[in-house]
Amino acid sequence: MINIAKNVGTMMIALGMLFSALNANAHTGATGVVKQRMDAMSGMADAMKSMASVVKGKKAFDPAVFIDNGEVILWHSETLTTLFPEKSIQGDSEALPAIWQNWDDFVKINERTNSDAKKLVEMAQQGSKLRPLTKQFVKLSGGCKTCHKGYRKKK
Repeated sequence: MINIAKNVGTMMIALGMLFSALNANAHTGATGVVKQRMDAMSGMADAMKSMASVVKGKKAFDPAVFIDNGEVILWHSETLTTLFPEKSIQGDSEALPAIWQNWDDFVKINERTNSDAKKLVEMAQQGSKLRPLTKQFVKLSGGCKTCHKGYRKKK
């Protein structure tokens, strides 16, 4: 039963990535590593939006939403920094030069995002109720906001 659950979770992550990759309209001018990271960020954003809909009461509470979407965040955050080779801001990149000027801070925020997502997934797997999951979700979203504030162009 555990293997089936892991396979379903892996399949859901793969489908989420596929749907994010199909979101060509948002990143039509991006190519190469810039497009890869934009797609990764879109996947993470979609995962956060899905969890937010539960937190805001727009969707019924289901721990699987936090498990599946938390795993998407985990998966992307494992390799995210590799998608930011030095000065890769050509084309439609939304990255600011501050990333490479403050690389250690950027890496630290990503590591915190990864650990916050891991804790969220573990809590949901252990049967945590909505309130504690909401608190952990808010903590996770704080890392997203911190990174976007300092390292992403304003829209």
